[in-house]
Amino acid sequence: MAMSVAGPKRAVMAEINVTPMADVMIVLLIIFMVATPVLVHAPVQLPTAVHPTEQKERLEVVVRAAGEIAAGGLTFSGPDSLAEWISARRAGGMQQRVLLQADRGVAYGAVLSVLTACREARVEEIALAAERRAEQ
Repeated sequence: MAMSVAGPKRAVMAEINVTPMADVMIVLLIIFMVATPVLVHAPVQLPTAVHPTEQKERLEVVVRAAGEIAAGGLTFSGPDSLAEWISARRAGGMQQRVLLQADRGVAYGAVLSVLTACREARVEEIALAAERRAEQ
């Protein structure tokens, strides 16, 4: 607490000085703003793109190097089970945009089978994820 020396009684001032707290909060905000893009990244190593675009509200489907297919926190045994799951989501009124994230080491045939499964499930939009290429 601070002392007020303006008055003759030298009474104790009951106000809290919030300036140090505001300074700490601003520093924490800056740290989180810088750290968040570093922490949020794709679960696989993506290829690079020349002209990237961003999408909102999507279902992220991941194809790992081992051939494993994952979406919505679930792992699927194959493209057919993925198509059934997406069809069930569609029947429930869920979104129909898919972002396909395939590892660099995945064979194109595995990616094609996932794309075919998405089309069989009547997905309206499919986007392929890629990393931004560094400007040269």
